[in-house]
Amino acid sequence: MFNFKKSKLEKLIKFIKKSDNKLSVDDKEKIIKLIKPAIGILTKKMESDNWKIGGSKIGGKPDLPKDVLWPRVNDSDLVFCAQYNFSEIKKFDVENLLPEKGMLYVFIGINGEYNEFSIEQKDCKIFFIENLEDLERKEYPTTLKTEGKVEPAEIQYFESITIPDDENYKLIYFDEKYEDFYFHFYQDTEEYIAEELNGIADNMHQILGEDKSIQSSVVYEYSKNELNISDEKYTEKWNEILDNSKTFSNLLQLDCMDSNTNLDKFGGSGVFYIGLKTKELENKNFNNLMISFQTT
Repeated sequence: MFNFKKSKLEKLIKFIKKSDNKLSVDDKEKIIKLIKPAIGILTKKMESDNWKIGGSKIGGKPDLPKDVLWPRVNDSDLVFCAQYNFSEIKKFDVENLLPEKGMLYVFIGINGEYNEFSIEQKDCKIFFIENLEDLERKEYPTTLKTEGKVEPAEIQYFESITIPDDENYKLIYFDEKYEDFYFHFYQDTEEYIAEELNGIADNMHQILGEDKSIQSSVVYEYSKNELNISDEKYTEKWNEILDNSKTFSNLLQLDCMDSNTNLDKFGGSGVFYIGLKTKELENKNFNNLMISFQTT
């Protein structure tokens, strides 16, 4: 298993093994093997955008290389949502999946008809830049509307821990074998992780790990979107979606309901999920990212 800090991993294993439920000892061991490390995120509201250039943050003004312009789509300026400096993340990346340096940027477009975030892949610019030697804090474009400015919040990282979403394909075996698997095991385990192990952050921000999905596991949406399957064909094409979903990993979650930001003015109570092919993650290739948006 991965080289995880003793405390959280050992506590979770102990909790699972001692759980008073119908699961067999062998099945508990199978679930223990599904535990996956993640990188949690704490945010802190900033009164002004005075965070160090190149530091991880949500909102404010982006720190981009001098030769990189503020992204636009269809002649409209995108909203700068966040930047994640991988050199700050590296010590929490216990599986060594991310580059040692570089920045991941998230810019999202606005659906003008509803004045909310667009959930279309083509309206987002999410990109990675490795060389950060020539960064400058970009000023807001004069064409960017005032409401397109997100209040800044500082980001700090911590070592987190996850298990698959209760509707993820990795748990189908247990759900079929045990009646009320969710209530007899999953719910208590999920609450223990959230409250006892990851409780320092009251948000759904996350990097890597198993997805914390609001609706069904987000890997199915990555799969459906890649296969270009419509909602009307979802049930008919389920087996194809399921098989393809096993090739995806979750890279990032951006929580619009974080009380230290005002992303909710465009995203409501939703979460943006950014994923990619597992093979591309292993190769540290971030050129073909998939997006999904879920809300309550």
